[in-house]
Amino acid sequence: MTRVIGVASGKGGVGKTTVVSNLGVSLAQEGANVAVLDANLTGANLGFHFGFISYPTSIHQVIRGEAAITDAMYKHSSGVDIIPASLSVDDLETKPKNLKQTLCDHLSDKDFILIDCATGLDKETITAIEMSDEIILVTHPELPTISDTLRTKELSKKLGKDVLGVVLNRVSKQDKLKKENIVSFFDLPIISVIPEDHRIRRSIEAKKPVILQHPRSMVGQEFKRLSFHLLDKEFKANPSILERFRYVLTG
Repeated sequence: MTRVIGVASGKGGVGKTTVVSNLGVSLAQEGANVAVLDANLTGANLGFHFGFISYPTSIHQVIRGEAAITDAMYKHSSGVDIIPASLSVDDLETKPKNLKQTLCDHLSDKDFILIDCATGLDKETITAIEMSDEIILVTHPELPTISDTLRTKELSKKLGKDVLGVVLNRVSKQDKLKKENIVSFFDLPIISVIPEDHRIRRSIEAKKPVILQHPRSMVGQEFKRLSFHLLDKEFKANPSILERFRYVLTG
């Protein structure tokens, strides 16, 4: 049975798309059949993370009934199928549409469909959450972002979605809010703590998910841990010795 998981947050810039791209690759590395879908219709970024800059068909054409969803799907070398959103300003007026039935009918062979949701609480976000069965929340360990993400949690619950837990992204030793504090805010498990790492930015610039470039980095290992959590498999981290030393020094 296909698991359709929306990755959501209440605020932009928290690294939601980075989570989608790296989690998708990690799941594929474990043998899962994975598709990732960019439901951020007015702020498309997912394709960039995989090096897709130009493509003839996008999710926008699927929404408008001009193409099948399989026509808008592109295979990445990692094994992940990518369904990008359009980068053209001409497509910004496309109204969001719930494609849940389309996903079920045409992508039933997938083990996972990860949806990169839009941020905020508008129709674009609501539609992306409605397309999902389960939700993963992504936040920074700071109060304004947590507050926005709490609203996304409440929206997801109101729409009847199973919220799996919270991913804390870009975490450093300097953060005043710790994991234990944040659990009390959300009343949800923290399913991943992803450290701040300059290589994330470099990986985006290189258009290659960091888990492919630095699989034994602490950040790469944490994405791997998150994928194992979804697969209900035990994970034992195996960062390189150099990485362990670097993490102790810098956090």
